[in-house]
Amino acid sequence: MGFSNVSVLGVLVAAILSFGFDFAWHRAFEKRWMTDRNYRGKPALKPGPLAIVFVAYVVIAGMLAGLTAHIGPVRLTDTLITSILVWAGFILAAMVVDHSYEARPRKLTAINAAHWFGVFVIMGVVIGLFG
Repeated sequence: MGFSNVSVLGVLVAAILSFGFDFAWHRAFEKRWMTDRNYRGKPALKPGPLAIVFVAYVVIAGMLAGLTAHIGPVRLTDTLITSILVWAGFILAAMVVDHSYEARPRKLTAINAAHWFGVFVIMGVVIGLFG
């Protein structure tokens, strides 16, 4: 155990691939978000916000790799299981709470939940493959 077996390259590749998935996902579902009552138009693709998103993905991938390494070996199955458990126990649960209080449409919750599931599966697979 320990963090010495975390691949920095794996974390970066996981962040890059998740960022690409995120971009494609948001483009594919943007019309559904526009129907939400709090939507304020098409988001601008400015470098600043995109850089913040990428840095956030690096942090998430790093934390996922570190958490997996802290628990045990960084292998594909271990990282994938950890990714799904983190998604279900923290991301999905927190999102359902927020969306319930904010009275968001269930379709929006499902779209966002599926997005984060995809991100965590991508990260889990990549980090696990890089070991």
